[in-house]
Amino acid sequence: MKKLLFTAIVALICSTVFCNVTFAQQNHGQAVKEQNVAAKAEKEQQKAQNKKDKAKPNKKQLKEEQAAREAAIADSIAKLEASLQDGVEMTFKYTEHNFGTMQSGSDISYAFEFINTGKEPLIINNVATSCGCTTPEWSKEPIPSKGRGVIKVKYDSSRIGSFSKTISVYSNAKNSPVILSIRGNVEYVNN
Repeated sequence: MKKLLFTAIVALICSTVFCNVTFAQQNHGQAVKEQNVAAKAEKEQQKAQNKKDKAKPNKKQLKEEQAAREAAIADSIAKLEASLQDGVEMTFKYTEHNFGTMQSGSDISYAFEFINTGKEPLIINNVATSCGCTTPEWSKEPIPSKGRGVIKVKYDSSRIGSFSKTISVYSNAKNSPVILSIRGNVEYVNN
């Protein structure tokens, strides 16, 4: 019986050790598989990061792109300046007029004459005065190259005393705005 008990204990110990070894081998195999999967996932993640890094421009690329943009802007400005040189220019015969002393109630007006000395049609967008006492009139039609035009300015003669007013002419000309000026003195006359 002792022998049988001894054999049973040895068998039990052997089976336990064998089972543990088999279990350890299975666990080791599973661990290796998990390590392989983890390594593969890490490689995939690294590949994805590399793609992102390649998509992000580096400092050199950014500088090159900025230089290209600046060159394009400089080119556009040069073309614009060249077109303005050849484009439209408004040349006035006179830009100032002195009415001297005028009587109240009289017509105080002056026609500023100009020529489009450019190669393109001149378009007057607006004529603004420094005061509501001065009223401008101008052609709303484009003035062709070498064409002539007039800006008529009328001052309110009911305002007694000296005056000095400016008229700003806004157009598509390279010398826009052109500033015109009128001055004079209005004396009261009892009629």
